Amino acid sequence: MLWWVWVAFVAANVLDYAIQGLPSARFGAVVAAILLLVTGLVYTLALRPRVVVSGDAVTVVNPYRTHHVPWPLIQAVDTGEWVQIHYAASASGDDSPASGPGYGSVRSSASARTLHCWALYVSSRARRKIAAGPARPRDPLAGVFGGRLSRGYAAATPGYAQPSSAKLPEEARYLASLPPAKAMAVRLDTRADRERAKAGGEQRRPDTRVTTTWSWPALAAVTVPAVILIIVAVI
Repeated sequence: MLWWVWVAFVAANVLDYAIQGLPSARFGAVVAAILLLVTGLVYTLALRPRVVVSGDAVTVVNPYRTHHVPWPLIQAVDTGEWVQIHYAASASGDDSPASGPGYGSVRSSASARTLHCWALYVSSRARRKIAAGPARPRDPLAGVFGGRLSRGYAAATPGYAQPSSAKLPEEARYLASLPPAKAMAVRLDTRADRERAKAGGEQRRPDTRVTTTWSWPALAAVTVPAVILIIVAVI
């Protein structure tokens, strides 16, 4: 939403200047460079981040880096300021350090590392609700409820009636009571437990490892406009 609001703002400014004209060429260059820089920032911070779940791994797309984490290496998923994935760096014990919390950072330790999912931010209000909420059921029924726990699904699906909370299984009631990011963390954690048990010895294979790649287009979307702005401001 933030991305499209910003795109509409840029389009309105471009249209306004096209109709009324610019006071000077230098002013137009500075304004264009600023709009381009902020557009790059909004793209990397708002549009690009996401978490993609597939059959063999979780792919965490953060502003400037992309992490591919195989299910067998995921040890737990919980929440802090972001949804956090705790994992073993690789089956062979690779544990090289990285830094920069929130931007795809991984905090290293002797046995595990933590990946912060930028797309799944947990607000302070949500964190207070989580702390005051009920404990997680001991025996979750993962995979039974699909996406229908979401109230948004019920609102968007004709003919679907949201069941009474009294008739929902314990795990469903628990998930429905959580903030969205926490509910996603619980579902990911449950899925990781199931996939890890299913994989068995696969997690000890040397080729089972976490891969991290930089996104050069995302870096260019910010650095190039920043250089242009500096040049325009100095000239």
